Amino acid sequence: MSEIIVVGIGNPARGDDAAGWAVIDKLEKRIPEEIELSKQRGDFSALMEIFASHDSVYLVDACLSDAPPGSWKRLDGLQEALKVEKKETSTHALSIPEAIALSRELDQLPKTLIIYAIAGSRFQITSGLSPAVAGKIESIARSILNEKEIQACMKKV
Repeated sequence: MSEIIVVGIGNPARGDDAAGWAVIDKLEKRIPEEIELSKQRGDFSALMEIFASHDSVYLVDACLSDAPPGSWKRLDGLQEALKVEKKETSTHALSIPEAIALSRELDQLPKTLIIYAIAGSRFQITSGLSPAVAGKIESIARSILNEKEIQACMKKV
């Protein structure tokens, strides 16, 4: 198991919810095998296992936001207060902030936890990302490739 993992969270059949998976697809041929890539659907227990078993975790997920579709933020999951989503606004059974909170209580968080949240506009059952979200996938992938720990790992190879 690698020390570093990049996790795309989402559902490829729910429009912009596939953004996390699209970022993983962009990274597949550009990142060394020492860095693990994973596509997840947001399963609470799987996220907690990832947190407990890796030193550095980078999550990419689409979210509902008041921000314009396609806009994105890089958040430090260990330092910043994350809002717990209302159940009716999440496509996951339990939210990422809830998984982080429980992992914190169990003292099972990674040393680094970075979240890339991209504002989506359509989450209904449909294939394909909205143009606004699709247009930001490459810039998110580049930002992940420029993360200090990922750069250090890439230089070792």
